[in-house]
Amino acid sequence: MKKTLLAFSLCMGLAVSAEAAEFQGRDEVFVEAAQQHAISIYDWDSAENSASTFPHAYKFTHSYRISRGLLGSDQDVIVPEQFKRGQLDLASISTSDIEGDIPLYVFLRDRLKNHAMVVLKGDTLLHEHYWNNMNPQSLHLDMSVTKSFTSLVAQIAVAQGKLDMRKRVIDYLPELKGSAWHTATVQQVSDMRTSLIIDTPPHASWDDRMTTSQSYNTDTGVADYPKGISDYLPLVKNVNHPMGHKYDYQCANTEVLGKVVESATGEKLADLYEQQLWQKVGLENDAYLMADHAGGAMASGGLNASTRDLARIGKMLLNDGKNYLGEQVVPKAFIDQMLAGNDQVRAAWKLSKEAALADGWYIDQFRVLNVADHQILAMVGIHGQVVAMDKASGVVIAMNGGYPQTETPRMALGIFHKVIPAILNAVNQQS
Repeated sequence: MKKTLLAFSLCMGLAVSAEAAEFQGRDEVFVEAAQQHAISIYDWDSAENSASTFPHAYKFTHSYRISRGLLGSDQDVIVPEQFKRGQLDLASISTSDIEGDIPLYVFLRDRLKNHAMVVLKGDTLLHEHYWNNMNPQSLHLDMSVTKSFTSLVAQIAVAQGKLDMRKRVIDYLPELKGSAWHTATVQQVSDMRTSLIIDTPPHASWDDRMTTSQSYNTDTGVADYPKGISDYLPLVKNVNHPMGHKYDYQCANTEVLGKVVESATGEKLADLYEQQLWQKVGLENDAYLMADHAGGAMASGGLNASTRDLARIGKMLLNDGKNYLGEQVVPKAFIDQMLAGNDQVRAAWKLSKEAALADGWYIDQFRVLNVADHQILAMVGIHGQVVAMDKASGVVIAMNGGYPQTETPRMALGIFHKVIPAILNAVNQQS
């Protein structure tokens, strides 16, 4: 039975709930054990180590525990929905690769290095598999799927009248005056229409200064960036196109969005994840949101969640932002606006390198892709972490994986032009 909401109190300028997300340091015992297998904090996220480390990523960094709540407590806890069982046999679905058609599960497991998948249609669990020693309770690093979650709590703040996407970033973060975001609106940041000039390594959408400031895989961040990501953001100074002109994917934008949300709401980003999503949707497992040493949440890529819970979030979005009890979690107008798009995001997409992937747009930390007669609303991570939602059929496909290279045409082709259409077509044929 649902219970009363927690009371909130103010502490040091931030609203902290009685059950705030728990902050913790690296799991030093786990890190020491990993070193016995030639894995350290410096290389845990490498392609070679991803299969071993992605289900345990938060243990290599600081993090917040995101609680779904305790049944029997005074919290407002929603019991996870129990799904009906359906049948979708991946062995009977095929897709093409260089040698011809192969079973879809072989393509997922051996070519895309998929670790887990859940397929929902309404209240029916059509398929789930867990490879790489995972199970339904296993967490997994979701990389840039996190960006979409940060956008969700931003839009909840908009609906509450706390955040105005039309305002300039510096209205909320005056410390960024003179930075690359000096003239940017919050909406332009959320749409990645800022054209930042950042010296990024190959196959990355961030620079080493950002990850160092977050102590992501270094031990120098505490000395070099004592305030964590907050010390890094003002260092980004320049753009190469007029603000709002071009879609250019940069993780630093989402870190700014996360800070804007915290400023607008007076709450920590991790607490908003916990209070407004994990304790409102009806999720099955606690999650972790990685953070820097100063407590700054990794808004662009730090979520560690179970695959089934990712699918539950996707189902909520397809249900016009309502949980399975019919309670509004995310504003319906926001979801409708994403699916409709607008002239600005369409024009910005056409100037981006991703325009070669599909017709579509990037809006509010989500992609909307028109692929094989399907319009896909997608949350995307760079190693094959995806939540793909098809409004027309009501199908959600949640994937966690460890593809060994990031930002490659082959991975994008495999996921969005092969796997997702094949599954949607098979489900539609069953209907």
